[in-house]
Amino acid sequence: MTATTSAGSRNANGRSGTTGAGTTGAGATGGGAITPTPDGWTGASTVAPSRRHRLAALALPVAGLWSAGELAAGIAWLRGAPGNPAVPRPDEEPGLSVLHLMTPDVGAAVLAALGGVGLALVGAMAVQRRSVTGGAARRRGPGREVRGSGPDARRGVALVVGLATALGALLTLVLPDYRLLAWTAYLPIIAVMSLTGTMPEGVDVWPWPVVHMALATLGGLALVVAAAQHRRLTARCRDCGRSGSPGRFAAWAVRRAPWAVGVAVAIPVGYAVTRLAWALGIPLGISQEMLDELADIVWMGAGLAVLAIGGAVLTLGLVQRWGEVFPRWMLGVRGRRVPIGLAVVPASVVSVLVTSAGLMFVRYALAGGFSAGVPGEESDVAAWLPEMFWPLWGAALGLATYAYAVRRRAACARCGRR
Repeated sequence: MTATTSAGSRNANGRSGTTGAGTTGAGATGGGAITPTPDGWTGASTVAPSRRHRLAALALPVAGLWSAGELAAGIAWLRGAPGNPAVPRPDEEPGLSVLHLMTPDVGAAVLAALGGVGLALVGAMAVQRRSVTGGAARRRGPGREVRGSGPDARRGVALVVGLATALGALLTLVLPDYRLLAWTAYLPIIAVMSLTGTMPEGVDVWPWPVVHMALATLGGLALVVAAAQHRRLTARCRDCGRSGSPGRFAAWAVRRAPWAVGVAVAIPVGYAVTRLAWALGIPLGISQEMLDELADIVWMGAGLAVLAIGGAVLTLGLVQRWGEVFPRWMLGVRGRRVPIGLAVVPASVVSVLVTSAGLMFVRYALAGGFSAGVPGEESDVAAWLPEMFWPLWGAALGLATYAYAVRRRAACARCGRR
C-alpha cells in the first residue's frame, strides 16, 4: 500500500522525497491487507485527523471541569463537609489510600491544591493557544515561523506541558489504589449478579472513595491528553504534532514490543493461576487457614482470574496480525482493519489501573508490612507477591500499546511525516 503525500514531503523513513502521486490503496480507507514498510511501520489510520483532533480537544475542558470541581470540593472538605477521601470509612483499613497518611485537613488541602494547580495549567494552556494560534499568528509561507512561537514561547509551552503531564501522572498513578482496579474489574460480575438477583445484601457498589479515584483518574488522563495536544504548538506540523521522522524512542519501542507483550502476558497469567487454584481448593502460595477464610469470596478471585487471562490473550494482539486486521472467523468485520482506538484506549486504561494498584502494594512493602490491607499473613506470599509485579505489568503494557500506536499510525495528510 502506498501512502499519498505531496512532492517534497517526508516518506515513511523520515527522508525527503516524493511518493507516487494519487496512489492511495484501498486499505487506506478501511479494507485491504497491511503492507509493512522496511522500517516496520504497517499502515494507515482509518480516522481522519480532524476527527481525532475534535475528540482530543475535549480533554482541555474536561480537565478544567475536574480541576474546578476538585478545588471547590477540597475547600468544602476543609470547612468540614462530608465525603473527605482523606478520612477512612469505618469498613476500610487505614493506609489503603495515600491520603490516609495525612490528617483530614491536610488531605483536603492537598486535594484543593491539586485542583487549583490543574485549573491554573488549563488556563495557561488556553492563553498560550490563543497567543500562538490567534488571528495574527499565521504562517506566512513555507519555512516561516509562526509569530508568538519563538524561543521564549517554546520554553513556556514546554514548561506547561511538563507540569500538566506530571500532575496527570500523579492523579492517575499515585492518588488511586487497588480498589479502583478491583471495582472496575468487578463490573461484569456485578452486572451478572444484579441481573440474576444474587447480589449480596449490604454491598456498596462503587463507594464514594472509589468514585473519587475514578474522577481523579479521568482528570489526570484529560490533563495528559491536553498536554500532548498542547505540545503541537511548537511542532513543525500543527496537524500531527510531529517534527521529523520517528524518534529513537519510538523505533526502540517498536523493536522491543514483543518482549513487552511477553511481560504483560506472563504477569497476569501468573496471578490468575494462584486465584484459580484457590477456587479449586488448592492453597497455592497460602496457608490452608487463609484458604478457609476466603471460602465465601474465592469465586470472585476466580472471576478476576478469568478476566486476567482474557486480557492477556487480547494483549497478544498488540504484536499479532489479528490485532490489526479482524480474523476471518469474525463475521461482519472479518478482513477489516481494527480501529486503532479499539486497542489503544482500553489497553492504556488497564496499564494505568494496574500500575496504580501495584504501586499501593509497593508502598505497603516500603512501609514494612502488608497486614493492614492484605488478607492473611506475610508468609502467604501468593496473597501479595503477584501484585508486586503489577507496576512492571503496567509499564510493559503501556510500552507495547505505544509501540502498537506508532507502528500503525499513518503518514500525516498535511506534512507526510510518519
